[in-house]
Amino acid sequence: MKSNYGGVDETARRANAMLRSMSDDIIDKRQEFGLDQFYQTFTRNAVANLPKLSRRAVEQAIEEMESKGHVFGKKDAGNAKHYALTVQDVVDIYAHRKVPKYRDIHKGEGPFVIFVVNLKGGVSKTVSTVTLAHGLRVHPDLLQYDLRNLVIDLDPQASSTMFLNQANSIGSIVETAAQAMLNDLDAQQLREQIIKPTIIPGVDIIPASIDDGFVASQWDRLVQEHLPGVLPSEVLRRNIIDRVGSDYDFIFVDTGPHLDAFMLNAIAASDLLLTPTPPAQVDFHSTLKYLTRLPDMLEQLEEEGITPRIKGNIGFMSKMTSKRDHEMTHGLARDVFTSYILDATLPRLDGFERCGETFDTIVSADPQSYPGSSEALKNAKREAERFTQAVFKRIEFVRGMQ
Repeated sequence: MKSNYGGVDETARRANAMLRSMSDDIIDKRQEFGLDQFYQTFTRNAVANLPKLSRRAVEQAIEEMESKGHVFGKKDAGNAKHYALTVQDVVDIYAHRKVPKYRDIHKGEGPFVIFVVNLKGGVSKTVSTVTLAHGLRVHPDLLQYDLRNLVIDLDPQASSTMFLNQANSIGSIVETAAQAMLNDLDAQQLREQIIKPTIIPGVDIIPASIDDGFVASQWDRLVQEHLPGVLPSEVLRRNIIDRVGSDYDFIFVDTGPHLDAFMLNAIAASDLLLTPTPPAQVDFHSTLKYLTRLPDMLEQLEEEGITPRIKGNIGFMSKMTSKRDHEMTHGLARDVFTSYILDATLPRLDGFERCGETFDTIVSADPQSYPGSSEALKNAKREAERFTQAVFKRIEFVRGMQ
């Protein structure tokens, strides 16, 4: 007979029931109030003010596209209907105008893989990752590029999965990134069985599950058993990224704050590392320790027979406030990263923390359902846009240097 060990089993059962109840409640509310799609739309005038467009260009494009059967989003406005153009509508207008997409500019280069990493927990790795994944897709200045983004969640806590596809973030699921890596699935199987959409079309996620922690702890043995002849730290690149990379422009990897097999796979697969650096002294101290360990991790990969492809390690300040000691730490971070520090920061704002209550990113959070102050949400969205654009510009600089 199975022992309850002081109520552990009962607590686990109740916790699982509460998780599902919370998730079902939010899903039901979204469906009831029509909030199960990305809320943002654009008027024709707003689109006309975007880069490389004008009022005449937009009107002409819409007229020509409608004559060929394209149906644009519209909404009621009294007795008339006004255009309410979706992100995809705007992308299609750019395509009709023959504005080059990001994949045309970087033709033949494959997806750019980004790993937001720090061995210190609670430094905003996941918030940064999901903010960038959604933000790069819908930033007004970047819509012209039709950026397609994928998040690969390798953190058993499944926090990225919670933000991007909460239905797959609860309990044990088998369609995870870790399982896909070991099962050696082909591209079609990955697309049909593993990759899941998010609320923003054009941004996908491969989920994680709590059971992945057991997989990570036995990784070398499992790889030897299921993938004989494959190097343990090249599985992510070989079995997922190389197979579906042509579908995406940016691929983000999220792992837990542990130096384990998943982190080594992420480093081996990455083109760029982003290091969130909180200003609190204990967090900053831990970040410095991580940075001193990074060369050892790269050396470990080389000893395994893998040549890292990293083109830069860019630091940025996370959880920043206007406190004097935070500004002092920012100065110390500049001394460490020198030219490899991002101009923009990810500040500590109520909006970033509260959007998780509705399983949203700050980008996807609908003002109609956001549980906090509308002004706080607006401020956080503005900072997310600024951060996203700064990262994009730095990526282009790094790629241009190659």
